[in-house]
Amino acid sequence: MKNRFKPLTAIALAVALFVSAFALAGCSKNDSATVYPADAIHEEIGKKQVTVMTFNIWIGGSVVDFTQVIEAIKVSGADVVGLQESDGNAPRIAALLGWPYVNESLQIISKYPLIQPGDGFGLYTYVQIAPGQVFAMSNIHLPSDPYGPYQIMEGMELKEVLASEEETRMPTLNSFMPTWKRLLEEKIPLVITGDFNSPSHLDWIESTVGARPANKFPVVWPESKAITDLGMIDTYRTIFPDPKKVPGITWTLGYPYPRIAKDEAVDRIDFIFVPTGTSVKSSGIVGPTGGPDVTFGLTPYPSDHLAVVSSFEFTPVEPPAYVAVNKTRYEAGETINLAYHAPKGDEDVLAIVRAGDNPLTQAIISSPPQEAGYFGSISVGTQTLQVGHYEAALVSNSQVVQRTSFWVVAKGALPIVSTDKSTYSRGEAISATWTHAYARKFDWIGIFSLTEPGIYYTQLSFHYTQATVNGRVLITATDTAGPLPAGQYELRYFSDDSYVISAATRFSVGK
Repeated sequence: MKNRFKPLTAIALAVALFVSAFALAGCSKNDSATVYPADAIHEEIGKKQVTVMTFNIWIGGSVVDFTQVIEAIKVSGADVVGLQESDGNAPRIAALLGWPYVNESLQIISKYPLIQPGDGFGLYTYVQIAPGQVFAMSNIHLPSDPYGPYQIMEGMELKEVLASEEETRMPTLNSFMPTWKRLLEEKIPLVITGDFNSPSHLDWIESTVGARPANKFPVVWPESKAITDLGMIDTYRTIFPDPKKVPGITWTLGYPYPRIAKDEAVDRIDFIFVPTGTSVKSSGIVGPTGGPDVTFGLTPYPSDHLAVVSSFEFTPVEPPAYVAVNKTRYEAGETINLAYHAPKGDEDVLAIVRAGDNPLTQAIISSPPQEAGYFGSISVGTQTLQVGHYEAALVSNSQVVQRTSFWVVAKGALPIVSTDKSTYSRGEAISATWTHAYARKFDWIGIFSLTEPGIYYTQLSFHYTQATVNGRVLITATDTAGPLPAGQYELRYFSDDSYVISAATRFSVGK
């Protein structure tokens, strides 16, 4: 938990093109591997069993013992992990596990190749568990403050609690819902992992009233209900259907276990969802040895959240045509791994253009998909690309099938934040801008008072940067829970769910 608010003309080929069916987007290394014949891609592979973990590692995983984060994943037996609060440590964790694939933006690490298609808008990645066969995966971390069970313990009425949920967490969840709905309609297997910072409507029922101090009445928590209404199932509750008998608490057993604050509102707020009809083989909890309902124990346990791990069997699918880059932000001189699923194979064209330009007439770099045909990747250098915003495009039969966005920044560029003015009148809107940001899904900016000590949980406003390198947001009095009082303030940029200041700028508010 983290307390928060709310006919192609190529000018030049940059480098020699390298082809690989397994060198796919989201990879942190191993950008080359065996090339599979195009006709082998379309073979049916049948059902596959995969083990997935959701794990909030608690402010980067270093609060207790970073090496225990690695051990917790190892004992779980997971193949793919959705991390929360990784604070930029996802690549480090994957490397220590010996896993070659990382999607830094979504904080997903994997034994299998990860592909973030252009039409996914950074909301999901494909996990390729066999050549050309995938499932889709989203990983989320919903805002945590104000926390519903705390509000109930403080005497708030149910109607007010639900209104708070709709205002605090549902907007973030709703930004994913249309994409999830589309994936399910296209029959693409979908896995959703995350720290929801909200309990489950499957747990707060008549039989559990009074089981814990916060459980004063049944609550249909809207976050979990919205996902099950989509046609998804809660893997843990599928295996342990009785929440009174097996509560499955994931936040929190305290640290060091069993030390915990008096009257803490413990609950199950970390989930793994899969589509209805998926065969869930097992589900369990990774936590402190001897803890209640803990399936995989280790001491010391490295987080304030217990992890959930579930194994399930399903049939992966061949995805629709896509083009994908392995990162959103490249420093000048880095290599772009451009992955594709081409409708016509080597008859199609891959192109790089300035953002918004026409791939048919304004390509800076273009190439056919090369030897791998329908599925594969090419590697392209950034040497001929100036600093700026670009798109990679897949063109088939002179039609743009898909395009995906990325940025090139100067080598060694660091994030910068700025405001449009240095002094504001009370209640005046603040235009906040960021450049050279790391473009991770959970990057955020916040306003902090310089008269209030500390960093953690003291932000006066909160905005995700939507995984962009350059962007802007207008911060109003509504975002700061009222006009900022006269005083000195700082706008800060944090990356990857962290409280490590990556950039800051100061401004003042007059009387």
